[in-house]
Amino acid sequence: MTELTVDGSALLRGQEVRVRVGSENLGTGIVDDLSEDGTMVWIIFGGATPRRMFIPEDKAQYTVLPPASVR
Repeated sequence: MTELTVDGSALLRGQEVRVRVGSENLGTGIVDDLSEDGTMVWIIFGGATPRRMFIPEDKAQYTVLPPASVR
């Protein structure tokens, strides 16, 4: 599996993703939850801000990473 950049509607709970907003790379995390239509996405990051919600206005891009066993 190769990396694929998608919007929130293509995500699944438990996927590992790299999150980018504009030119800022926010790091990698796990999709914790999302609204039914994928417009709101909650990502669990490590560190001081462990869980963050993204809404359409954030214009976040999610790059789905291959499972760790395949890297």
